[in-house]
Amino acid sequence: MSNIERKVELVKSLLKAIHEGAKPEELSTRFREVLSEVSPAEIVLIEQQLVREGVPIGDILKLCDLHVQLFREYLASRELSGIPRGHPLDLLLRENEVILKLSEALGLYAQSVLGSPKVEREVFEQLRKVLRDLRSIRLHYRKIQMLIFPYLERRGIVAVPRV
Repeated sequence: MSNIERKVELVKSLLKAIHEGAKPEELSTRFREVLSEVSPAEIVLIEQQLVREGVPIGDILKLCDLHVQLFREYLASRELSGIPRGHPLDLLLRENEVILKLSEALGLYAQSVLGSPKVEREVFEQLRKVLRDLRSIRLHYRKIQMLIFPYLERRGIVAVPRV
């Protein structure tokens, strides 16, 4: 069994537990261990493999929720931990979580559409909903500009760095 196949099997075992009724929160310790072995690029490959194998997208999205929750815990342990709920930065972080989840959902639905000769109407409806929700990204980045750019300008940073 190759390394990627082993990782796919690890993720599948988590999905099976979710499908059998386990709450994603209960699996956070196991998922944390899996994430320590899987790179972000491999997660995408694993998700695509699971879609090809017919794993319900809803189950995969539950794992995405858990991944976002663990990422949030990681951020909370960093310097951003003192941000009160409702603060503009807190709201931006939460919006980023939604954008991340919508982006992952879009990728999964697109993979489902590409991998199936006959696409069900429900998949197209879900795809339309995700695209409609993603249109609000422009507003999210406008908020970032209004919140952060004035601070940068006060410090003499008036152009975007070219890194």
